[in-house]
This record gives sequence, C-alpha cells and structure tokens, in this order.
Amino acid sequence: MPDVETTEMRRFTISLEASAHDELKQIAASHRPPLSLQYVVRYALLRFLDENRDQQLKLDIE
Repeated sequence: MPDVETTEMRRFTISLEASAHDELKQIAASHRPPLSLQYVVRYALLRFLDENRDQQLKLDIE
C-alpha cells in the first residue's frame, strides 16, 4: 500500500447498507487495540486497488 503519510489525501463520502456498515465496525472493533472505522475502510480500499490495478473488473451488473 502507498505511504499515506507522504501523499495528498482526498476525502469523499459513500453510502453503505446498514449490514455492511455494521460488519466494518465489527472488524474494526475486534482488533486489539481497536482500529478506527476510517482505517479499516481505507485499508480495504487500498487493498482492492492493489489487487485490481490494470485489470477489467468483473461486475455483475444487470
């Protein structure tokens, strides 16, 4: 993952289903010490970008 301390950060907003939000909060709270929800979401997003860079996403859009 990129070094977030040396890069310019941009803020944006997303909406999630309540169940997804609750699951993310549970993941964050289950770590010792607990992680912030923002950290967990940023980690997941950066991992998604790393795993899918230069690839066509296989989206199930109907």
